[in-house]
Amino acid sequence: MYYVKLFIAICVDLFDMTVGRLMFATPFLSEIIGVAVGCMMFGSKGLWYALEAFDPSEQIDGFVPMATIIALNSADD
Repeated sequence: MYYVKLFIAICVDLFDMTVGRLMFATPFLSEIIGVAVGCMMFGSKGLWYALEAFDPSEQIDGFVPMATIIALNSADD
């Protein structure tokens, strides 16, 4: 089950860092979706995805794959 969650997290990050930031009219909508997906998969650890909301330019998403980091950190759960 861990590898499925890791795959989903990687897909969320790839979507967010490519077309996700250009697709939504509201810049924070992709972060809200990411937090919701992260919380569904990893519980309260998914709230760490909200750190991306502190970057209003949406440029850090290309360098910090938060969902993947959360998934790798949750490997032992």
